[in-house]
Amino acid sequence: MAKLRLRSLPLNLLALMGIILAGANASASPSPKESAPFPPGSPSGDVELICHTDNPAECYPKIFQAIDEFRVVRDDQDLPIGLHVRLDVTTGRKEAKINVPDEVNPALEGFPVDTSMVVIDQEEQEDTPLKVPRNAPVYDPAGKIKTPRSGEGGAFSQSLAVLKKGLDVDEALEMLEDISHDIYYGLKIAEDYDTVRRLFCLANTGAIFAASPSTAVLSRARLAALALGSAVQNNPKALAEIERHWPSLQKERCPDSTEDLATAAFRLVAPTSRPAETRESDPALAKVRISAISGMVKNEALRKQFLANGGMELLLEVLVGSDEAEWEPAQKKAAFLILDNFLDENMGAALGEWPIEAQAKDKECAQRTNLRGDCWDWNAKKLADRFKSDKSHWSVELYSKLKEQRKANGSGRKGKEEL
Repeated sequence: MAKLRLRSLPLNLLALMGIILAGANASASPSPKESAPFPPGSPSGDVELICHTDNPAECYPKIFQAIDEFRVVRDDQDLPIGLHVRLDVTTGRKEAKINVPDEVNPALEGFPVDTSMVVIDQEEQEDTPLKVPRNAPVYDPAGKIKTPRSGEGGAFSQSLAVLKKGLDVDEALEMLEDISHDIYYGLKIAEDYDTVRRLFCLANTGAIFAASPSTAVLSRARLAALALGSAVQNNPKALAEIERHWPSLQKERCPDSTEDLATAAFRLVAPTSRPAETRESDPALAKVRISAISGMVKNEALRKQFLANGGMELLLEVLVGSDEAEWEPAQKKAAFLILDNFLDENMGAALGEWPIEAQAKDKECAQRTNLRGDCWDWNAKKLADRFKSDKSHWSVELYSKLKEQRKANGSGRKGKEEL
């Protein structure tokens, strides 16, 4: 067979050859499904052809020329888009024609059409527990924490030693705050009781609640809270270590503090905690303390301690204590602490633990000058009403989820069954 060639021949020349060949084969009748060189109505001009022999009569268009009837499509022809194409699965022969929407195949007329669905029942398989191989390691949902390859181990160990001895704590705190984001070093921080106790004492020293705390005290408290929060953030093993230390840790009373850590660890800096002239650093300090608490209350034991110490009332003070822009980041952090840990199941919240306290009447709440848990809903609604035009505002979501859980928990107003 001759080598495949693509040629462009004038249609008038091909038509003349076709007439000559037709006269020579007048008795021959082509099959209606065979692909003729050109269908009736083909446009004039040059057409790209495929020729496998030197005989021009055996050439055919490279691009399939469709008509109103099915014609065979050759293997090396290109099909235009939008044609009606059918395939003989037995022979592999492909045929195409001009597509006619809603065309009915007369060969199928009179046949019943069944559109029902048949569901095949699968055999039920008994749930047999997989056999655990002998001497298999215990499953750890938190996974294995690998030792980092970086050369920070020496500096990390030195920082721990400096912090525990109370030497240059500022530099050590900066190092620990920076490295605590790493899941390995976060765990190492949480494993060491003396380090955890020192960080808790620096973060919760009574000096930060004084009328005029020093800049150094506030800076150390902020860095210590950041290190604790980063160590337990998305690090369940580190959080488990904090829980392991907690029975002893909660009894510790740090220098410059009149409270045990069981109470001091969950205290917050509220907008009204200090005179206005000394509040400049309060919003930033409140935010990092809330972030650290948010990480810790993901543990059930610490979460119960937080609730028992009036943690939700302290968060309410932050939420409604100021309408200044400087407090908005801390207020947003407080709102998401509540959503993520108590109200929003999609975020892993422990539902049913809060809210459970019956609420006072609106009139009574409006007359109060202090914030208490039985007016939580009234204050949350008042806050959400300020931003009701912005449906995406955190206060709107907070109040919406609060109402849902209030109803689900079966707690409502005092003297009434539900809110």
